[in-house]
Amino acid sequence: MNTLPVVTDCWNQIGVRGDHSCPELPRVVHCHNCSVFASAGRRFLNAPSPDGYLEEWTRRLAAPIEITSSDLTGVLIFRLAEEWLALSVLVLVEVTLPRPIHRIPHRGGILAGLVNIRGELHLCARLDQILGVDRSEVACSISRTGRSLERLLVLHREDERWVVAVDEVDQVYRVALNELVEVPPTISRALVRLSRGVFHWQGKSIGLLDDERLFQTLRGRLR
Repeated sequence: MNTLPVVTDCWNQIGVRGDHSCPELPRVVHCHNCSVFASAGRRFLNAPSPDGYLEEWTRRLAAPIEITSSDLTGVLIFRLAEEWLALSVLVLVEVTLPRPIHRIPHRGGILAGLVNIRGELHLCARLDQILGVDRSEVACSISRTGRSLERLLVLHREDERWVVAVDEVDQVYRVALNELVEVPPTISRALVRLSRGVFHWQGKSIGLLDDERLFQTLRGRLR
């Protein structure tokens, strides 16, 4: 075997990253296949860490994970009877004042009827029946101005659009999905099944609805 020149980083000078004059190059084809390159790699990995290196990485790995904007999702908080709930703003088209709902003959159950929103007729569903929430004894909430707090939510997902009535709309809030906790078993089974979890906001427990399951239920119950 030819004697290789004494070069600390021969791959950069006479190897594939240099002038290709290394006598071993025709045999090994590439410096990555050479024992000199492998030995240099082992020396690098076995070299002692710089001062403070281990301490610095120990601190980094022990630090709590910061919540980034990608961990947060915008939700609309609203009240249905005594339950405070939320839905992703991604399925929210608009919040509007109550308007006449026209019943559809021979149809009942969760279907309240048709409602005219900006000149278009949309199916209006009874969200309280879907979630198993009792609104029968809840009086219509009135604001300080004497106006009803009841609102209609226009929801859209893929090619479906629904309108649901709620008793009060509060605000849009950004919630960290990794902070959701399980829905307590004390509420209705339907609400448990259609919720992604619960988060706390201003002293209230807010149930975050799963919009995909909600739309599946609306579609299935309408058939």
